Amino acid sequence: MKPTRHKFTILQQVMSIIPKHLVPKISRKYGIERRSRSFSPWSHVVSMVYAQLAHSLSLNDICDSLRNHKASLNSIRGATPPSRNNLSYANRNRDADMAEDLFWETLNALQSSSPKFGFERNYVGIPRRFKRTINIVDSTTIKLVAN
Repeated sequence: MKPTRHKFTILQQVMSIIPKHLVPKISRKYGIERRSRSFSPWSHVVSMVYAQLAHSLSLNDICDSLRNHKASLNSIRGATPPSRNNLSYANRNRDADMAEDLFWETLNALQSSSPKFGFERNYVGIPRRFKRTINIVDSTTIKLVAN
């Protein structure tokens, strides 16, 4: 069985969830839009979401792979691939509170369209579907020895 080919990528589907007016509104609130010249706040958001989805390891990884997929990236509301200097400067100087506001505003928009989306903000404790506590082990400190 062959998988069905789709026109939309996962990144494009995730970015379509964010309302169009939200990123410019929040970037004006934090003064980011007037200080950005070639690398727009929307392109920065798309780059950071891509870094999370692709499990990118470095700045070069993000910039090179987005440059290779420039045509697909341009179809996501005109986003442009960043240069290494632009992305580094944006990550260093742009306010991280913008990303937090973007998250909460997107969550509010999703909850207004579908009231049962996500958890309630003031919910404390383990969600009902989990019967017991889940323990996580960090394996980065365990040395593996192979013979």
